[in-house]
Amino acid sequence: MPRRFFTAHPLKSEPLVLAGGEAHHLSHVLRLKAGDEVVLFDGTGEEATAQVVKVSSGQVMLAVKSRRIATTELPFPLILGTAVPKGDRFSWLVEKATELGVTRLIPLRTARSIVDPGSGKLDKMRNTVIAASKQCGRSQLMVIDEPCDWGKFLQKELSEHQGWVADLAGVSPLDREATAPEVSGGTGLVLAVGPEGGLTTEEVAAAAGLGAKLVSLGPRILRTETAALALATLAAAACSARLGLGN
Repeated sequence: MPRRFFTAHPLKSEPLVLAGGEAHHLSHVLRLKAGDEVVLFDGTGEEATAQVVKVSSGQVMLAVKSRRIATTELPFPLILGTAVPKGDRFSWLVEKATELGVTRLIPLRTARSIVDPGSGKLDKMRNTVIAASKQCGRSQLMVIDEPCDWGKFLQKELSEHQGWVADLAGVSPLDREATAPEVSGGTGLVLAVGPEGGLTTEEVAAAAGLGAKLVSLGPRILRTETAALALATLAAAACSARLGLGN
């Protein structure tokens, strides 16, 4: 299988040039040469088969042979709002959310939040999205939003999408009569997971008051990143089943 590379330039560009880390990885790590084929993606959902034309110092020139729309994306928006866990656990969460097909990840500021990521950390997480997309075969990059306060998050996202909020007192996501989401190409499901200390009673009530379903992930206390990924997995399966796509 051809190696995959990310380009910040549109795939329609001719000739297409890779530079920086991607060029280094192609030429010095993988030692690909003129004539070798690779797969390129530009983060918009399109990918292309391309042939290496020339490898020079610091850059690689390629010729696009064919383009296509990737078929690895969920057919509905899946938006994950989550408090940010400590340390490297946020990077792990971002990597796995990318693999699971999450469309957007929104770092949440809640009453009990501990971590508020700065722009530098978010830039690193966006690089993590690129690396994870290369590995898992996605050609549309998961978007990482700027951090958002809980109230603003609810008002904006629940006005456009249905919502699931992780809560111990909620219903099981396996109870499809209680939680079945109505999703389509434009309307999806927004998920919300609180910090280690949990969401406050007031925060949960505000979400429920705007129509969000409270969804339980079982009787055990889960870490933020565990709850976020479990909820995303169950939500993707529920939405796919609703559309008749299987789990």
